[in-house]
Amino acid sequence: MFKPLRTFVRLPLREQLWFVLLLPLSGLVRAMILAVPFSRYAWLLGERRGNDQLLLLADPQSEQLGWRIGRIIEQVARFTPWDSKCLVQAILARGMCRYYRLPYVLHLGVTRNQDKGNPLKAHAWVIVGRWVIVGREGHKAFTIVSTYVTPRLLPATGQASA
Repeated sequence: MFKPLRTFVRLPLREQLWFVLLLPLSGLVRAMILAVPFSRYAWLLGERRGNDQLLLLADPQSEQLGWRIGRIIEQVARFTPWDSKCLVQAILARGMCRYYRLPYVLHLGVTRNQDKGNPLKAHAWVIVGRWVIVGREGHKAFTIVSTYVTPRLLPATGQASA
């Protein structure tokens, strides 16, 4: 049996539905990333919180659901004919977390690259509770430049208290 099909058939029904939904959605997200300036879709990532390294508490069930979502997104990314790298995966994970009301933190980071033509390398990763659900490979090597969190989860910064 064809390996992607065998992988799909072995998934629980709920995760098969996620896979079927996320596969074409990843193509739309990839097209958006290529065609639309970041400033136009940054609001999709959540509420911006500067460049803070945050960890939001989540109950064990939320962490487990986040982990499962991350695994499916990584499987979808392996089977797409287009590039579904970290930002595509982070946007998909953010959407699934929002749907299931999971508290998440999405980080965007950069690091210096040895390549003279492209001196900076960027990365995106999503955290639910204490687990990095997508983008965990090498994320510690990146300096956080922007942080997004679950909307309306943290109090707004810079507001005077009464």
